[in-house]
Amino acid sequence: MNFTEVVAEVVETVKRPDLINRVRREVNSAVSFYCLDNEFSRDFEEQIITLDPNEYTQSFAIGDMTRFRKFKYIRRGGTDKYLNIISTEEMLKGCTDSDKYYIAGLNVNISLKKKSATLDIGYFMHPPLLSASNGTFWLLEVTPYMVIDRACAAVFRSIGDEKSMQTHAISARESYLAARKDLGISTQ
Repeated sequence: MNFTEVVAEVVETVKRPDLINRVRREVNSAVSFYCLDNEFSRDFEEQIITLDPNEYTQSFAIGDMTRFRKFKYIRRGGTDKYLNIISTEEMLKGCTDSDKYYIAGLNVNISLKKKSATLDIGYFMHPPLLSASNGTFWLLEVTPYMVIDRACAAVFRSIGDEKSMQTHAISARESYLAARKDLGISTQ
């Protein structure tokens, strides 16, 4: 299913076409919840970042990564030497240790033990904000009724229909538990 079809299914279930904007929001909220609660491999991206090969410390923009959510790993290009994130306290002192990184604002700052021309990075992406014109996402194709039930539960809660809310919340939770087993959590 696509976004428009999922929204139509929720509207038909809750029988409240006047709440279509709320339905659209709740569908996006459900997709976001499921993706943020997991590390699904379909939300995982690998990328190579080019560095200045003459520098030990440098930075790159988070904006260079599509819908960046969080890192799974950063390593010196072509090696098995992973960089470790430093704590907030260490960040205030600056990235002085080797093979470390921290995020500050819109940049990732790194300090390498050995110079490298590239970094290999793996990260998880946020889901896109879905609309009628941008309406496809893997979760809606693979397990649409999980999203539909969660969105229905939220709409029913907003209009005070506790019984329908509970029914759909239970269905969403059961579907979610099955989907987690089936889809797997990426590398945990």
